[in-house]
Amino acid sequence: MTDPLAETPVRPNVFVWTLGGEAMLSSYGTNCVGVIGRGAVLLVDPLIAPAHARLVEQALRRHTSAPVRLVALTHHHTDHTLGGAWFAGQGATIIAHRACREGMAAEHPALLEARRRAAETAELFADAVPVLPDVTFDEGLTLYVGDVGVEVWHAGWDHTPGDAFLFLPAERVAICGDLVFSGYHCNYEHASAGGVREGLRALRALDADIFIPGHGRVGGPEILDAQEQYHAAVESVVREGAAAGLDDEALAAAVRARFPDYLLPIVTPTAVARFKP
Repeated sequence: MTDPLAETPVRPNVFVWTLGGEAMLSSYGTNCVGVIGRGAVLLVDPLIAPAHARLVEQALRRHTSAPVRLVALTHHHTDHTLGGAWFAGQGATIIAHRACREGMAAEHPALLEARRRAAETAELFADAVPVLPDVTFDEGLTLYVGDVGVEVWHAGWDHTPGDAFLFLPAERVAICGDLVFSGYHCNYEHASAGGVREGLRALRALDADIFIPGHGRVGGPEILDAQEQYHAAVESVVREGAAAGLDDEALAAAVRARFPDYLLPIVTPTAVARFKP
């Protein structure tokens, strides 16, 4: 792992950290978000492994000595969750939707075993352990990170059955998880075709100026527009291509051709599986 951890200041007390790129060894470009309150820190989606979580901790310490009290997970995919074990070992409470916890319990042990057996990922996952959330919710809850209030919401089955997004009312910041990919192809592996649009509607209802995607650059409402347009375009490409007799490989290639500059093309077959009639 040679990529530096990039930092984006969003507010004086809100930061985004990412390794960028699109490979497993850089957490597929997942964004980790830090919310710093008086005497406490909330981390959202602490990347794919303890080694990456330690990089986040080093970056955090440039801004505060306050302990990480809370870790919120936006969904169960490993690039957003496995780093949580590092902070759980320091006493942090991990919070997630009930279905996120269920997905982690069902999938993570086998995924970790496979990654430890693979030569290219064995080192990264050597000290990774599957740690499940301590606190779960069904509809939502409010957290207090010192003096900072944070709303956590579940808008239904969107990117996964157990999605959560977070809203900081005073900061007017929404933390979207993988309800939004900015400049990245969407992974539809566990998505609801209609739900991904419902998630965007829920984000639009927030009184937010800044939206932090699960992958890619932070932006304003325009990144919600771009995501909505992406969903519509991908569905059209797949359905029209299937009607023309294209096979699955050609359909995935057509999605990539429609968005040639987007990262993470490895996930485009999931769009075919989700939208092909």
